[in-house]
Amino acid sequence: MKHLEKHYSEVSKFFTQENLISLSDNEHNYNGLNTMEILNLEKVNPNFGKFNKFKNLADLKNCNNDLKLLTANLYLYHPYINNPLNEFKIIQGEKIFTYFQNGPDWVYSTFVSCCYEKLYNYWDRIGDTLAYYLELDIPEFKVGFASVIDKMISMRIFDSNPNFEYLKNFKQNEFKEFNKHRKDVVHYYQFETTYKHQIEENCINEEEIEKLWNWKNEMPSYFKNHLNLSCEGFTKTYELIKNLP
Repeated sequence: MKHLEKHYSEVSKFFTQENLISLSDNEHNYNGLNTMEILNLEKVNPNFGKFNKFKNLADLKNCNNDLKLLTANLYLYHPYINNPLNEFKIIQGEKIFTYFQNGPDWVYSTFVSCCYEKLYNYWDRIGDTLAYYLELDIPEFKVGFASVIDKMISMRIFDSNPNFEYLKNFKQNEFKEFNKHRKDVVHYYQFETTYKHQIEENCINEEEIEKLWNWKNEMPSYFKNHLNLSCEGFTKTYELIKNLP
């Protein structure tokens, strides 16, 4: 038990060190909003029979908090992962880059794949929230963040709403970018598989190896940014629903 407590202690240091904030922190207060207030919104929508506002909020907070924990683990393991730019052999005067994965690198890569999944789960719950409270004409089984935002765009009634503008811009930019990788992880190949394959495919191309390393090296800050965007997205969702006429 002591080694588990020590591990959590090491991980949790990064909550403060990297200012990793979730919706559950500070007694559920984020940027002046008590996030539990969303439960006070009155709505009965019989078209979404599976929606439960208590479970939905709990899942939003759990996914968000899990992303915080996974991101902290990325920071913890990051100093010990394989750097292919430092791992090569000279064969007949030519650099051949290798990838003999160590233990921390394995854990780090696993957490990267998990971060993509948690992030998508979170925004899926945001989609559920919007669809339910705004009574969007979408079959419940087709509700997702992207489909909800597309539906709202087509309705045109949200065009001048600054909260919707934030969510729309996120969907068209950051969401689109991370979801491309998330689809690869879930439906095709894990982050680790893709990365290792690309290292092997480009083992004599130092420029490409450096690009791959930069991609992997930036994962902690990448998901830290997405954690912040997720929390901000919640506040925009709440304000959008609350302030509709």
